[in-house]
Amino acid sequence: MKQDEKISLINGRIHTQSGTAENITFEHGRIISVDDDAGSFDGKIIDIHGMTVLPGFVDTGTDFLDWAEQQERLDLKDVHTVKEMTEALETYSRANPSPLRGWYIAVNLPDEVIISRDDLDAVISGLPCAVIDSRSSHAVLNTQAMNDFNMPQDNVELDEFSAHLPKLSSDDITRLVKTYSPKANALGITEIWSDFHGDSKNIWDMFFIDAYDFLTLRMRCNFAFDDSNSLNEFLSEGLRSGDGLPFCKLGGIIINGNIEQQEQKNMIYAAHQSGCQVIIDNNKSCLNALERVIKRSRKNSRHLVRNITGGLIDRMRLLNLGAIVSPESELDFMHEAFQNGLVISSGSGKGIVQPLKAISSLVSNGLSVAEALSVYTWSASWNAGTEARRGILSAGNDADIVILEQDPFLVKPEEISLIDVAMTFCAGCAVYDSGAI
Repeated sequence: MKQDEKISLINGRIHTQSGTAENITFEHGRIISVDDDAGSFDGKIIDIHGMTVLPGFVDTGTDFLDWAEQQERLDLKDVHTVKEMTEALETYSRANPSPLRGWYIAVNLPDEVIISRDDLDAVISGLPCAVIDSRSSHAVLNTQAMNDFNMPQDNVELDEFSAHLPKLSSDDITRLVKTYSPKANALGITEIWSDFHGDSKNIWDMFFIDAYDFLTLRMRCNFAFDDSNSLNEFLSEGLRSGDGLPFCKLGGIIINGNIEQQEQKNMIYAAHQSGCQVIIDNNKSCLNALERVIKRSRKNSRHLVRNITGGLIDRMRLLNLGAIVSPESELDFMHEAFQNGLVISSGSGKGIVQPLKAISSLVSNGLSVAEALSVYTWSASWNAGTEARRGILSAGNDADIVILEQDPFLVKPEEISLIDVAMTFCAGCAVYDSGAI
């Protein structure tokens, strides 16, 4: 990304920590000034005609690759007959001669449409193909897929299908990053924390070696491991939270609550002692282990909890833990968390939730506009330990900026979701432009 251009946005509503300003100037990826007169400015001036400027949005918990891959799969939710399904699949395969993983995958087949491998073979025979039902429980395979999987039947449970599916290749990951990081920018997003499960070192290397040059946003990679051996092997490479190039960094180590308790303790201890941020599921055994580690070592680490509940909020506050919440499913705990001083950031989960849609929902359910915006801006930066450089618009901070056509503070809660993103800048580089300015 080109970051050396000097740009001044003028005649806007720029929300700073202390109020609003009209002008903001940035160069070399950093904000130079806020509200200085741009009359004699020697760089590029963009008159934004009263539009609103906010810090770029951050999604602190999603699976970027899964979300991106879902955009590439054929959605069959609107088909009603086998004929309609085969026609859609034929059109899709013609438009995508080189599918991800080398597989054609369709999803959301309605229950009333009953298909077999013969129906799929009639359309696709040279490459493996799978059609997943609307309940995401089973997949129907064509003959080539059955041969690749060494399966005797054409209908398999989704877990079995997923376990056999080839891993994303380096070319697959590069394509997904190149295609879909700009689509996230169009939502005003300048940073994503992406969860990765399994084969972590290989994925990390592919991001650095192959996909890095195509990133148009900051990617913070959080890794989950099934046991302490695989975690220790990863840590033996010397990687720690915050490692990496400016737009691709190692984030936290995710400790899932379904791991055996002693293994949880071992993994939490190893990650904490190595200097990595720990991200735990809302699970009492995980929280107990993390509390013991924090009190024993006295390190001032900024660890996080996902999927919060009211019963644990007091303990989280006393341990100085931040929280990653889903704006769609955890509204009940948001008020209590804010009242108790927890730092809360927003994580979409499986797929990226449009930030303005989520902010609209949060405000409609009683949060102030400032609180709702904070979960995508300042609080997200605090939870990442980057609050000294991002999350607010002030001189010296990174120029991660979103321009909105309307001000969320000046419209009805339900209208916030209808606000359009005009431009997005990441490190001072324009990564999305709707053409509205």
